[in-house]
Amino acid sequence: MHMKTEESLPVDRGWAWIILLGNFMVVFLVIGCTSSFGLFFAEFMVEFRAPASSITIALSVQTIVFSVSSLFALNIGSSLASNRTYIILGGLFGCSAYLISAVIKDISYLILSHGVIFGIAYGFSYGPALVVLGRYFDKKRGIASSLGNMGVSVGSLVFPPVIRLLLDSYGLRGALAVIGGILLNLCVAGALMRPVTFYQDKTDKIDHGQKVWATNSDVYDSNKVKIPSNDEKENHIIKADPINYYNLSNVVKNSDIIQTSSTQKQKLQGLDKRIQTTKHLCKKVVHFKVLKNALFRMWIPVCFLGIIGCVQIVIFIPPHAKDLQISDSDITLLVIIVGASNFISKILLAYFIYINLMPKHILIALSLIITGISCMFISFYTNFVTMTILSVIFGVFGSVYFGLFPAVLVDFVGLEHLSGAMAINMLMQGLGLSISNPILGFLRDMTGSFHASFYLMGTTLIISGAILFLEPLCRRMEIRRTAAQYLQTQIDIQPL
Repeated sequence: MHMKTEESLPVDRGWAWIILLGNFMVVFLVIGCTSSFGLFFAEFMVEFRAPASSITIALSVQTIVFSVSSLFALNIGSSLASNRTYIILGGLFGCSAYLISAVIKDISYLILSHGVIFGIAYGFSYGPALVVLGRYFDKKRGIASSLGNMGVSVGSLVFPPVIRLLLDSYGLRGALAVIGGILLNLCVAGALMRPVTFYQDKTDKIDHGQKVWATNSDVYDSNKVKIPSNDEKENHIIKADPINYYNLSNVVKNSDIIQTSSTQKQKLQGLDKRIQTTKHLCKKVVHFKVLKNALFRMWIPVCFLGIIGCVQIVIFIPPHAKDLQISDSDITLLVIIVGASNFISKILLAYFIYINLMPKHILIALSLIITGISCMFISFYTNFVTMTILSVIFGVFGSVYFGLFPAVLVDFVGLEHLSGAMAINMLMQGLGLSISNPILGFLRDMTGSFHASFYLMGTTLIISGAILFLEPLCRRMEIRRTAAQYLQTQIDIQPL
């Protein structure tokens, strides 16, 4: 039975490529739109005459809500609905967020629309899409992750000119409304995310049908089955146990006492069941088993610090270019350059993974350090030409993390712990962004430029990349822990 189920699953083939297409659409819409928010960032500052810190607060709330909603969808909520359902709900929430942003009268309402509602959309769509992709690919998981993550590059290429065109044609509010409609395509992407249980249930039904078909000839053979009459049933009861039949009236008389005792027992059982359910849900919020993994513990500060630069640089490039008096068309071109170089980077990354040039975590480490070093030279980027250099470097190296971290998580914790590890990963990323967002905005308001903000992002990137070089040490620790656990298990099962 198990072998039949495994053989029926289209791993690395068939519908798995449709799942890859759906994942590409999710990443294209969510991350592409988010990475282009810097264009709206500058427009919000002009429209509402708001300081940078007020907008970054909304981004902080978004990351907090993203972390909580990801944790819910990947853990507790996984028993309530499928990943497909959450992705479709993410499309509805994303559309609602941008429509509300289009009608707000004060910048503080951006916390509700883009902070809370879009944070839910982000969490409900991004994490579940990655989990589904990981379950449909095994040998080709690294290539699939890289190809699916090319949606970031394509989104960075498509969204900036579209947003710029919408801003010039319909203004800020009209552009927000149109983008909200585009995000409804997340519902289409979610519809493609067929759950793995579809194939398991199909196999179970086939096997069950075969068993029923094999026994139907005996069950429904009229020559073998005799339907007893009511008198025969009663006589059968009396013959089987006449004493119990005689005392039936006494049992009926005492039914109230029995019913009361039974009701109390049911209440106690229901209370115990709720307590056990609560404990089970608490355990599902944080997967303590995966936290025992030394490699995953090393990964936690990497995702906490690395996400700050990987996400924020492209958001802060447009407002920083605005401070340098670069024209709106050139600012849009800078974001397009990020997307174009990102696209080329994804193709090269897929090739490097295919030829197994170096371990995936080393690729992430080098890309984080190179991106961080480029941020430390922010004072030398003073015009469009020099800002183009920053855009190219970030486009080539800045998104390697997003393309490889799902595959690295599988390498570190295994496929069975992927969902829990992904939830904690999303939580730490959200904490990193929520803490850094107001700090980065505050530094700009205090110093009058984004230089200090870029210095902070560069520092966190360099530190996170350096941590990954501790992987050999942590892997040895994990091997020793696993070996000790295995020996303890063998000792426990030996008979005394």
